[in-house]
Amino acid sequence: MKIEEIEFIPLSLPIEAPILTCYGSLANYSRTLIKVVTESGIVGWGEIASRYTPAMLEPYRQLFRGVSIWETNYMAQRIKHWNYYPFVKPEPVMGAFEIACMDAQGKAIGEPMYRLLGGRCHDSIPVASYIFFRHANAAGQGEISNPEQVVAFAKAQAAEYGFESFKLKGGYYAPEVDIDSVGALRAAFPDAKLRIDPQGCWNPITAVAAAKKLEAFDLEYLEDPVWGAAAMARIRDHIRTPLATNMCVTQFEEFYPAVVSKAVDVVLTDVWYWGGPRNTIAVDKMCHAAGVGVSAHSGAELGVGSAAILHTAAAMPNLGSAIDCMNLHLIDDILVGGKIKPRDGRMAPPDGPGLGIEIDEAKVEKYRAVAASGSAVDRFMNPALADTSRPGWYPSMPAW
Repeated sequence: MKIEEIEFIPLSLPIEAPILTCYGSLANYSRTLIKVVTESGIVGWGEIASRYTPAMLEPYRQLFRGVSIWETNYMAQRIKHWNYYPFVKPEPVMGAFEIACMDAQGKAIGEPMYRLLGGRCHDSIPVASYIFFRHANAAGQGEISNPEQVVAFAKAQAAEYGFESFKLKGGYYAPEVDIDSVGALRAAFPDAKLRIDPQGCWNPITAVAAAKKLEAFDLEYLEDPVWGAAAMARIRDHIRTPLATNMCVTQFEEFYPAVVSKAVDVVLTDVWYWGGPRNTIAVDKMCHAAGVGVSAHSGAELGVGSAAILHTAAAMPNLGSAIDCMNLHLIDDILVGGKIKPRDGRMAPPDGPGLGIEIDEAKVEKYRAVAASGSAVDRFMNPALADTSRPGWYPSMPAW
């Protein structure tokens, strides 16, 4: 079953309030949607970060027209090895095309994507509430800038979705604010699983000092407190909390050195970073063989990406902790019925063939127009605009 046409659609969707990381603020979720149409009219959907623009992806439209949707190994190899040193990281492109092709494959044979990955190991997957510090939105609402507001947001999320795990994105404010916020979460949720992610913005001395204070709150893990596997290994012997990463172990070449140096205890997989759902299943098995925990990362994806993550996670036999859930900050989504939501702190892959989702074409056109207007441009598309509240500021790492 050959590909007849491929379309790349830039989208920009609104979120509740600008979310904050050590890299600045993010006021929208901007993505590039990939639409694969077969000669028999079957449509497969994929998505990728908006920094992969249609112009950057256009060569693959020419290259993959006429290729079977079942030839994803061929596609991955053409993307991965088109040059000795690619201008952009090839794995996310590999992942986006594989997702679109697997969606089409499932629709062609009437099977859900998790069956194409070997079958479901989990009927549903525990998910963590993803808490960000936030600027207020245009209406003056949604701000999260102190421990009290962190707890209020977490309580609202727990009441609506039944979360039992909470992840705080740190690094925007000084470590003392992050530590106090985790302490407030622990006081409010004495039995919950807690984790914090400073995105590698602490230096090793700061990280060790902060980690020792955080030990009082019994974290499930500390995610990327410092930048790179070497720095993670350097602090490993000085703290008791397990170290997790979705930054320094994101491709196969990085796995062995990190394991040998004891830099990580948990790898957070990502279907884009690793080059697709099938590679992510391989990472799950690799982690198990190496005695390393495994979970899944979430990063501003829309409904297509959320469905792909859930199908992949359901087929990961060694998934050991709640996966991240970043899509709840969205006000809207491009799926018929809206965004995929947790229930009782868990999510399941959508029913139906392929990704099991239906795309709302009117929403696609609506948010394509927003992207085209330039009104929603932020730091994902314009590196000169790092933080809307700090004109001229730019990230410098480590920040603390």
